[in-house]
Amino acid sequence: MRKDCRLRLGRRLGVAVWLVIGGILAGCEAPLDLSLVEREIEKPIYRFDQLKAAASNHRRIIAVGDYGTVLTSLDKGETWQRTQLPSQSSLIAVASCEDGSFAAIDTLRKVWLSDAQGDDWRAVQLETMESPMAISCDPRGRFWIAASFSTLIHSDETQGNWQEISQQEDMQFTSIQWVDRERAVVTGEFGSLFFTEDGGESWQRGNDIPNEFYPMAAWFPSLDQGWVAGLSGTILHTRDRGETWQRQASVSTAPIYNLIPQGDRLYATGDNGTLLQLAGDRWVRVPEAPRLFSYLITAIPQGDERLLVMGGRGTISPIETASAGDTQ
Repeated sequence: MRKDCRLRLGRRLGVAVWLVIGGILAGCEAPLDLSLVEREIEKPIYRFDQLKAAASNHRRIIAVGDYGTVLTSLDKGETWQRTQLPSQSSLIAVASCEDGSFAAIDTLRKVWLSDAQGDDWRAVQLETMESPMAISCDPRGRFWIAASFSTLIHSDETQGNWQEISQQEDMQFTSIQWVDRERAVVTGEFGSLFFTEDGGESWQRGNDIPNEFYPMAAWFPSLDQGWVAGLSGTILHTRDRGETWQRQASVSTAPIYNLIPQGDRLYATGDNGTLLQLAGDRWVRVPEAPRLFSYLITAIPQGDERLLVMGGRGTISPIETASAGDTQ
């Protein structure tokens, strides 16, 4: 009985002590200052922005990211305006057509369309069960979306009337790139490689990339020659339409997320602030790249000697580039 009394007394004393300490701390606490938060919100780019893609129509640059974030620049990235779309999903890809119009896709199977001004965005809900992965615009002004279950979804030339094409195989398409008006290349899971030579009316499967390679990024200047890149920094090159592939040496093992051409040069962006340039048959670091713990997702070429790189933590950084070799 005495033991129970001592325990209850100890608990009461403990509570009393914490109440006294809490009162002292409350009396000492300074008023909450929200001015720093307000100043941060007034900026067009937040430190917690996670940018996922960018596109340019030669008059303005659009960058998109999580929580419906759209950033627009009219002066080559010197200043930015922020638009917050009414969407809590991630905007994961954006493309521009030759008429200057933009389209972005989000994780809720929506396409967000804008004219060349990049100001007003309207949403189109895709009538599909598949997950969109990448978007491109063909020379006819049609947007094409690469999606899961070997699916391609495309608009007509008015950028309406969306149609779905599937190869009926359980694999994700990860990229689509138009070489010209009639020819395009699609890459996907398990090393899949598809071509069209009739404007997308039909698609033929080429040889699979060896070892079920998962391409995170691809660049094909022609149907014959192309590069694919993926996890662990692997970058492969073909000169014969994917019949054979050669692994190119690289100084990095970080995952590669994008391949960006600039004239006769080719760059790669990736995790841990990775920015590489192809020099002959080897990938080397770009010394002017910003030092980051976050990722670089893409870059917008600006003339022959400048790249605007973008990525995590609101990173948008111009860098001067120099030729390290011919990519061809």
